[in-house]
Amino acid sequence: MPVRPYRKRYLALKLEGSRPEEGEELLALVLDALVELFGESGAAGARLKLIEYDAGRGLAILRCSHTHMGLVRAALASITADRAGKPLAIHVVDASGTLRALRKRLPTRAR
Repeated sequence: MPVRPYRKRYLALKLEGSRPEEGEELLALVLDALVELFGESGAAGARLKLIEYDAGRGLAILRCSHTHMGLVRAALASITADRAGKPLAIHVVDASGTLRALRKRLPTRAR
């Protein structure tokens, strides 16, 4: 019987203010906040991956480890500006254990 290496959680994010143009910029902001708050071991344990990013609507889906979801949410809340110093706020709209369920609920929650 195969064993999953780690359980995943998917976070739906709403970005307000100066949104990054590329998904890599958003992921770099989140990783920098994680390293600043919890160190490299905390950032590595989170196993972050950007699944989707729509700069036009300001929506993103981020995957992380279920044990580090609280740390990721704290790091997201600590982000107040982008790299250029322009104001940016990232809100967690929803969290789910499966991507399918998150996408199903997202249209009603991210308005």
